[in-house]
Amino acid sequence: MLLGRLLSGITLLVGLEALALPTTTLSPDQRAALGKQLAEHAGASQWQQLWQRSRHAGYLHEQSTVPHFSLDSNELIKAAALTLSQPKETSAVNQTQVLYRRDFAPKIVGKHAQTSLSAVCIWVDWRALPEHAVNRPAPYLGQISLLLVHPCQ
Repeated sequence: MLLGRLLSGITLLVGLEALALPTTTLSPDQRAALGKQLAEHAGASQWQQLWQRSRHAGYLHEQSTVPHFSLDSNELIKAAALTLSQPKETSAVNQTQVLYRRDFAPKIVGKHAQTSLSAVCIWVDWRALPEHAVNRPAPYLGQISLLLVHPCQ
């Protein structure tokens, strides 16, 4: 009985991954449009999880070993929302994920050791968005994971 449930669960997970949106097939414009919609509709818990994971990764605390933000919290929140809604670059990562990047030069947003960083990168997992919903993602936006935000070059 337990083995049957386990096998059913694995089958379901494999099936869900097969239906997930492959971000590698999207154009940069499509990835940017999805980011804009997510920025407009992401819930407080999605943003809270983003900040929690980013804090845990060290991006919100000054350290010499990890890139970290130098912006105050209000500026950082605005920069993150702008990066997601109006990225200058998008890159497909790991089949279902997208890295959104926006450069704020000449403004410095963070540091890594002695290097000043002027860009913000947000890593988003679109695994919960079925491929058939790419043009109408609204019902699924609350399930999308905002994984990490970090300063980048």
